[in-house]
Amino acid sequence: MRRISGASFAGGMAAFIALAVVPATVGGLRAQSVERQMIVTVLDGDDEPVDGLAARDFVVREDGASREVLRVEPAGGGRQIAVLVDTSQAAARATRDFRAGLEAFFEAMHDGNEISLISFGGPPRILVGSTTSLARLRDGLGGVFGFAQSAAYLLDAMAQAAEGFARRESPRPVLVALTTEGVDYSNVRSRRVFERVRESGAAVYTLLVAGRGSAGRADFADAGRQRAEMERNLVLERGPRDSGGRSEIVLTSLGVEHALLEFATELRNQHLVTYARPDALIPPERIEVEVNRAGLSARGTPLKAD
Repeated sequence: MRRISGASFAGGMAAFIALAVVPATVGGLRAQSVERQMIVTVLDGDDEPVDGLAARDFVVREDGASREVLRVEPAGGGRQIAVLVDTSQAAARATRDFRAGLEAFFEAMHDGNEISLISFGGPPRILVGSTTSLARLRDGLGGVFGFAQSAAYLLDAMAQAAEGFARRESPRPVLVALTTEGVDYSNVRSRRVFERVRESGAAVYTLLVAGRGSAGRADFADAGRQRAEMERNLVLERGPRDSGGRSEIVLTSLGVEHALLEFATELRNQHLVTYARPDALIPPERIEVEVNRAGLSARGTPLKAD
């Protein structure tokens, strides 16, 4: 059976996760255990979401120790979604496709979820504050276009959005980043981004449009460019993997709408998995989730405390 480690937090990662704590009872007596919850994505061999699963279909392990899965239900809405869009020079020719893809994503996700839109061609800028209004989100798309002679600030945007989630104690945060391969002038490094994402508990979804880097590489020293690319690529790889999110690469901006709609379909078909663990002072360093049906894979994001 294919197995995917969902939301694995090694070393100091677990220190930032305060999962929902609810005393469990057995036979009317308070047991020495607490309830934890995860948002879990289950996909089949074609990467299509799978529903209709029960508690018996899931296996949760903390540091290798199996935990009892108590119940499983649809995750529903209630997400706080920060959508980050590249508006650097490298994205100029993709503006129409970016807008179309984002509008489709907003239409699919605005009902029951709070969405904000942030651009990062130049320093990050909030185009639309957190809202459930589709009209406001559509209006914000007017600010999505590539700025001449501007670089991307993807890492800055991700770090700032994650800081906002942590500050507001957002219960179900999601970061969605739409970016190109243009130059990134971010002031923060990948390590800072990982720290902020861990603190926020956000799931990271990234969509990279390949082949649009050369237009944004003006006057950037080779050494600096290589370092910036390395930092960005590290975030695009590890951010989704470590947070229970997803990363995709499309070879042309024509694929943006389809990819973003796949993100939306996945988010709308997630499971809320509740399990029990011993009431211990030391949090687990590694959390894994899997399904015990052949051909299915799972990944998860632990929820923070209320």
